Amino acid sequence: MKKQTRGIIDAIISSSTFGFSPFFSVSLLAMGLGALDVLSYRWGIATLVLLLIAIWTKKSVRLDRHEFGCIFVLSIFRALTSLALLIGYANIASGVASTIHFMYPIVVAFSMMFLFGEKKSPIIIAAIILSVIGACCLASGDTADVSGGDRVKGIIASAASVVFYATYVILLQKTGADRIESTKLTLYVMGFSAIYFLVGVTAMGGIRIIPEPVGWMYVAGISIICTMVSNFFLVNAVKNAGPTLASVFGALEPLTAVLTGVLFLGERLSVLNIAGIIMILTTVTIVVIYQNKQKA
Repeated sequence: MKKQTRGIIDAIISSSTFGFSPFFSVSLLAMGLGALDVLSYRWGIATLVLLLIAIWTKKSVRLDRHEFGCIFVLSIFRALTSLALLIGYANIASGVASTIHFMYPIVVAFSMMFLFGEKKSPIIIAAIILSVIGACCLASGDTADVSGGDRVKGIIASAASVVFYATYVILLQKTGADRIESTKLTLYVMGFSAIYFLVGVTAMGGIRIIPEPVGWMYVAGISIICTMVSNFFLVNAVKNAGPTLASVFGALEPLTAVLTGVLFLGERLSVLNIAGIIMILTTVTIVVIYQNKQKA
């Protein structure tokens, strides 16, 4: 019970910190940076910071052949997730893109129950459905179109992020990667992702330098808060609570995204938005009570 509770807390921290990603991403894109620029800064700086932490705390970062293979595969899906979602942010409203991305718990839960034999729970299924409905309510009122964006491209990219991220969450457990020490796993997943994007941006002519101090604040936010912290706690959440519960508590991701939109991007909070918040909070409460009763 203690381990699962810790996993739930990890999942809450992971999803809520990742929810700030639209704010920082949209702000950097508005400054003229391209998607590969943003992602190179994001993953590169996050990797450097976590590497310094690993050195300071004397964590081993050595990989054996099996660990390397697992992490290499995971990093591909994690990198594809961030690229697809950022393309979504660039073409449709960030709240809409975040809501579409949040559909990944459905893919995770149903894959675990119907493809991998996880125990089928009507309570968990109902909680996932309710949280998705709540996320849709949260996104209502957003204007899907953005200046210069391609609506179809944005929706397709955001939907692709659902599949990529769900696969990443499932593979964390199914490849045995969840048994790798969390700092080492997170460091190499981010490091490989940084390499992919740096190679890509170099091939496109080189990374753009950010001249404004506020731009570096956005980079620090998206790399440390939304990437390093979020990924670290996601790994721990999957280890301690399993991929399904970790995904259910991802409901806090669109909640955080919408709240930051209201506070910093001038988005409005409608009656449906409030209903969505209530649904998500209700979902979290139902899951916690259900899990406590199951372990009692």
